[in-house]
Amino acid sequence: MKRFFIGLACLLLVFGAAQAQTAKSSAVKRIYSVDFSITMRDLFLAAKTQDDRSIPADKAILLDGDIGTITVHQDTDKNFIAEVELLNGTWVGEDQVDLYRTYVIFEGLQFRSWFSPQSQTKLKPGQTVLILASYEGIGQDYDEKTLVPIVKALDIRHIY
Repeated sequence: MKRFFIGLACLLLVFGAAQAQTAKSSAVKRIYSVDFSITMRDLFLAAKTQDDRSIPADKAILLDGDIGTITVHQDTDKNFIAEVELLNGTWVGEDQVDLYRTYVIFEGLQFRSWFSPQSQTKLKPGQTVLILASYEGIGQDYDEKTLVPIVKALDIRHIY
């Protein structure tokens, strides 16, 4: 009987430790399937043609660009939401640049430090960033005429 209780206690300790380790690692570790082929030009064309069937909704996309406007919509102890205009473009000849814009939604307290005035990592207009995001759809710009792609940030990194 004594062996049974000792064995049961050891078994519970092993399962408890494994469960605690799984719970701890799942909060930190995030794995995404990423489609590296989608560019800001692809998002621009999807919005322009109002046909976003080629943009994967079930995979993350990786976007690089320069920060345009920054708007913090909500900043409370429990919620944080900011919107960033991400800009990119390609040269057409030597005189013209085709500009591509995407609105990136940053939702969650994990992004607060990127927008805090006291932060060393605060985003500023003109900075170049790399953003891992999920495609949310096509929305209207503030002029209520222009269609723009909307993505939700999953992670971000300064490039320069």
